[in-house]
Amino acid sequence: MARKIIYALFIPLFLVVFVSAVNAISITTESAQTAITDPSIKLKEQMQLLQKQKNAGAIKAKDEAMTTARTKKEEFKTRIQTIKDQRKKILIEKIDTKLAKINQNQVTKFTEALVRFQGFLDKIKQSTTDTNVLADAAIAQTAIDTAKTALDIQTSKAYTIEIVDDATLKINAGTTVSQLRKDLTAVHKLIVEAKQAVQKLNTDRTLIKKEATSSAR
Repeated sequence: MARKIIYALFIPLFLVVFVSAVNAISITTESAQTAITDPSIKLKEQMQLLQKQKNAGAIKAKDEAMTTARTKKEEFKTRIQTIKDQRKKILIEKIDTKLAKINQNQVTKFTEALVRFQGFLDKIKQSTTDTNVLADAAIAQTAIDTAKTALDIQTSKAYTIEIVDDATLKINAGTTVSQLRKDLTAVHKLIVEAKQAVQKLNTDRTLIKKEATSSAR
């Protein structure tokens, strides 16, 4: 009698546990199938995580660049008064102004290019549901965002000539000019990579359309 009571109590409990386990397995299987059939979701999540990490690093880099720029400008204003040769003093001031203008002009030019790339990319993303194209679009977006970040940091930089004494002015001026050229070249490289990513996306979309048209014939 006692054994029958135990069976009567535990059998329903066993059935509940069994059904719950089956449901859990079913849900897990469906989730896994969704992940397998839609790889673009995983790629998108990875891209978003990477972008968050980059944004955090970019904010720190920009703050550091702004702090350094302010310090350099203050030092420049103070140190330029120590230049004894008036002709050299005027020349250094002109070079300082010219470097700032070159940097500003290039930043403006690069910004306009990225705006065009972003507009083109947005149109492509809105006009397709193809997972391959959208995956490439995510890659292109990352390239654009990376270039934007670098450009944002570049905007915060200042290229002031280090003034120690009259004898080292020419060397230090050359060093500053070289640094500006180096930084702008690095940003330009990222702009080109963003452009190529968008161009590749457009090429892929064109090929997909051609394949779809050929299959329909």
